[in-house]
Amino acid sequence: MSQPQFPLTPDLDRQSAINQVISSIASEELALSHIINTEGEKIQYAIGTLPGLIGGSTIADVTDINNGVGNMLGTVLENQIVLNGKLTQALRAPVFLGATGPTGSTGPTGTDTGPTGPAGPIGEAGATGPEGLPGPVGPEGPAGPTGSTGPAGASGPTGAAAAAAPTPPPSVTAGFAANTAGGLITVLVAGTNLSFPSVQLLSPDITLTNGNTTFTVNTPGYYRVSYHVNTTASVILGTRLVINGGNILQSTIPPALALSQFYNEIEVSLGAGATIVLQMYAPLIVGAATLLGGSLGASMMIIRLS
Repeated sequence: MSQPQFPLTPDLDRQSAINQVISSIASEELALSHIINTEGEKIQYAIGTLPGLIGGSTIADVTDINNGVGNMLGTVLENQIVLNGKLTQALRAPVFLGATGPTGSTGPTGTDTGPTGPAGPIGEAGATGPEGLPGPVGPEGPAGPTGSTGPAGASGPTGAAAAAAPTPPPSVTAGFAANTAGGLITVLVAGTNLSFPSVQLLSPDITLTNGNTTFTVNTPGYYRVSYHVNTTASVILGTRLVINGGNILQSTIPPALALSQFYNEIEVSLGAGATIVLQMYAPLIVGAATLLGGSLGASMMIIRLS
């Protein structure tokens, strides 16, 4: 069997290569439009509305066709997300690369010694020693005459003011967790819980359960809760916090045409045992999003203020 022959690679400059990428995206979009039209004709045939043909499908056939069309449209939506990301990167790519800028100056060297920390607490008093032996009783002396009461003495000067009490340390109730693994997630209309398996810095009274998706706060108080979500491209998707099973309106970032960064923070009063979940949700149909990998894909921070 002879070896295959490949054509010579054309001599393309950077501008031509970017134009070729944009043209390939347009061709893929045209192909997807034909696929969507074909799926529509399948449904028309199943219900007997395709011009020139008489449908004779059973209920089982119509159900199978409907499931097949739904799966195909889901695949087309995922492909649209990939194509949108490719087109965005191609349009942002510079045609000509500029020269490397000069190296910046070196910043000043910091001090080696940091500020002195606060004094530690006073240790506990030691145990009381054993009582000594009683001394000998001396002879009783004669009672002296009662003296007269002397005048009241003058008031002494006011003593110096004591040092200000030390500032109490920050609250020890806090938690931070992050997802740096990334990956494609399916976003449901009812909401998909985001997980934080990569980094977990939690105080003992904050736990993370249910597949690293549910934070449980066991100390009541007033809290600040913030989150970040970074994706390659998210088409018509939103984010929100769900506390004790209820959506928190002030934490919601509603769906937009295309977003890649979601950030919000709120202050809220929580009781003991309160649960907090971060969700992505789709407004009408199932969607998809790709969290960044090898960097911050998603994070959550919880701090008790009082």
